[in-house]
Amino acid sequence: MSGPGWSIASWWSDPSPWPDLPSLFTGGLPAEQVGSRETNDLLGALISDARGEAFLAWHRYQIAAELHTRLVGAESDDHALLLHDGFADCAARIAVSQGISQGAAEKFLHQAVALRDRLPQVSERLRDGRITAELVTKIISRTELVDGQPYAAAVDAEIAADLDAHTTAWSAHRLRDMCDRIIFRHHPDAVRERRREALDKRGVHSKNTGDGMAEISATMAAENVRIAAEAVRALADAVCDNDERTRQQRASDAMFALLSGTPFECLCGVDTCTAVIPEATTVPPADAKIVIHVVCDEATLDGAEHAGFIDGYGVIDDAHVRELAARKDAVIKPLVPEGTVPVPDGGFTLDAHLPSDPYRLSSALETFIRIRDAYSVIPGNDTPAWRADIDHVAEYNHADPGRGGQTEPDNLNVKDRFSHIPKTFGSWLDDQYRDRFGRLRTECITPEGLVIGGDTESMEKLFPGLRRIRFKPPPPAADTSTDTTTPPSPKPPTRSTPRVAAKHARRQQERERNRQRREEAEAADDRDED
Repeated sequence: MSGPGWSIASWWSDPSPWPDLPSLFTGGLPAEQVGSRETNDLLGALISDARGEAFLAWHRYQIAAELHTRLVGAESDDHALLLHDGFADCAARIAVSQGISQGAAEKFLHQAVALRDRLPQVSERLRDGRITAELVTKIISRTELVDGQPYAAAVDAEIAADLDAHTTAWSAHRLRDMCDRIIFRHHPDAVRERRREALDKRGVHSKNTGDGMAEISATMAAENVRIAAEAVRALADAVCDNDERTRQQRASDAMFALLSGTPFECLCGVDTCTAVIPEATTVPPADAKIVIHVVCDEATLDGAEHAGFIDGYGVIDDAHVRELAARKDAVIKPLVPEGTVPVPDGGFTLDAHLPSDPYRLSSALETFIRIRDAYSVIPGNDTPAWRADIDHVAEYNHADPGRGGQTEPDNLNVKDRFSHIPKTFGSWLDDQYRDRFGRLRTECITPEGLVIGGDTESMEKLFPGLRRIRFKPPPPAADTSTDTTTPPSPKPPTRSTPRVAAKHARRQQERERNRQRREEAEAADDRDED
């Protein structure tokens, strides 16, 4: 069976939907790394296979949707999916043919119908490999709220447009935030009502998992989960380094101690244990050391229908933002200090670094970067920004700051600690730049020179006011070449050895090669558009 203009046989014999991956990902490979081509080809094959899997998933959805059309009817009313003689019988055929349960078959058929009727443009992106089969199910679930609404087609088109702006795999958390941002803009009342309904369903649940074990879980407001999780983590991390339990095992024991009010102990067994374990009752969810970062526009606090964001959770509605701001323990801190005079175009200019050290970020710039990136920029990593590191993309030149790696927004991003270490001490590197549409782009570059594009979904889309905030560039270096009266100032102490300096120089050369490749590709795209 084939879809519109597609067939399994023809696709495998002529994989025309995707470019030649080795040439796409190794075009900028320097001569000394040609021996790494095989590694890059293998990684390229994995990327190609993922796109092939997306096409096959699309084809399966097409088959299921066609079955639904024939057995249930394409023009069925809103309640047709509940009719046993139509939808259930159609799903039963799929269940028997695939060896899956009736429930799994009905879920799959629901997804196929949603792609056909609610998300036809997203369906095309699945076909073209711009999103994986796993992530398309998240789009389907996040957009259930718009089913049958007059703006459903607009939501579908906007999600598809954002998928088109992305050249590599989406991170699940950024995809979720993108969908929530778009839906809230179209129908904030529905989003608020859905949250109220979800809040009414909060509760505590437990189940027997066998082998003398059981599981306890709770559903509650997002901010309460974040606070409770931080309280558990704080108590679990109070042990000394000799405690042999894993972090998860310690967290389980700490959670029981918090819930029951019983002591939590370090199990190192060492007489000279240095752990300072607080009483469980002194680590309450309201502990001042536990901070939950909530981001919003100033206008939202005054009643505007703008979405907000909870660090480590995602997009929340405006009413939720105002509820959090009204809490007695809430501290509201504007990114732009009160009294800051705007520049002529209405924007604001703030200090980028500390006066005493141009390498160190100012408090305003650090907060700005964490808000803008929201998560680690490494693809697939969901480490929240306030639990990650801020890194200079192009390495800061401590010996001669004017030669590159400045402390400025477009040269800074958030990385989780695990990814930051290979960048600093290994052979991995990354790049960051604004594309021709003004979007901030990141790229990861493997030790073999493989260039992998990062996420394009940043908080600049949710909070466009971030684009109005600028940071002062570093002052130009004083020119003393013709001044014979002023004695030369001593050179600043260098923090890098010649070996490290050479490594940074090689990295910058590779970034320049990649940038030249991008510029040539963009110029070719412009010529094609003309």
